[in-house]
Amino acid sequence: MQLEQKHITALDTAETLILHSDFCPYLELKSLLPNAAPDARAQFRSLFTNYYGMNVGGLTEAFKDRFFAILFTRHATGHGQPDLPEILNELSLIPRKKGDCAVPFSFVSKLSAILCEKSPIYDRHVLNFFSQKAPLPATSKAERIAWYVGFLKQVAIEYTAWAQDVRIITILDRLKTRDPKLAQCDNIRLLDFLVWKVGNRKLL
Repeated sequence: MQLEQKHITALDTAETLILHSDFCPYLELKSLLPNAAPDARAQFRSLFTNYYGMNVGGLTEAFKDRFFAILFTRHATGHGQPDLPEILNELSLIPRKKGDCAVPFSFVSKLSAILCEKSPIYDRHVLNFFSQKAPLPATSKAERIAWYVGFLKQVAIEYTAWAQDVRIITILDRLKTRDPKLAQCDNIRLLDFLVWKVGNRKLL
């Protein structure tokens, strides 16, 4: 994707609008994750659930139990970026509260993102920023998952390239001054914050 001036302007404005509440929970999650003590795990689960809105969408406790079991197991084994198709296929079989099943694309991207900072987050704001549309629900699950994996790989490539653009470097450098821990985050994660804020504030 070719960055146009409207994208630069939107990202620049987004940086000025980012609040500590937008990124501090993420930084706390990063610090909690290595701690395998039961109370730390419970705190991580509660914070992650609230920060990423897992109390909406009709998710069941059974789904959350399996979601966090996967997350903690993958972290403990140190495999880095997880196998997205495998996780999506498994979690998509767990019914929601109303009895139907859905492929949890956005939540699984957040699971991957907390394990590997080079793994970008997927949501409607990212789709809109890239002027993309997800495949229709009538498309087969296998095709939708393949599209999703390909799209996230492309987003990671684009974010990495943007981070070499002097116009984006200036914005990222400003953001890094907000908190010393932000300066230690991968540029892909910082661009996640910015693109989310662009969408959240309708800057494009």
